[in-house]
Amino acid sequence: MKKFLGFLSILMIISGCEWLKETTISGTVSNGGEAVSGAVVLLLESDSLEAGLSLASGSITNSNGKYEIIRVEPGNYYISAIKDEDGNLQYDKGIDMFGWYGERDTITRLTIPRQVTVVKGDNLTGINIDTLYIAP
Repeated sequence: MKKFLGFLSILMIISGCEWLKETTISGTVSNGGEAVSGAVVLLLESDSLEAGLSLASGSITNSNGKYEIIRVEPGNYYISAIKDEDGNLQYDKGIDMFGWYGERDTITRLTIPRQVTVVKGDNLTGINIDTLYIAP
């Protein structure tokens, strides 16, 4: 019993250490009120998408449109979701749907991307993307 209590004490001390805390970003992706499953959610350094952008790293939404990105490095990011319609793991302008975390412009009704600042140990929740577009 003493060994178990000692182990438990060590585990409690370690769990409070800053270097063990993971930084996460989570939310949902939807379009027209419907959950979007299988969308790739990416952390980007700029608010632009270019054809051929690799979709190999990021998080993928589940059947409820939910995602979680773990072990996020501190920094400033734009968060985009891309529905890879042709399954080639690249963003294809005019084919794949995309959306941004941000605010809706009242005049154009388009989403203006909003930058997110990540600090070590943060758990950012509610980073939702609610509209997807197809670029002409």
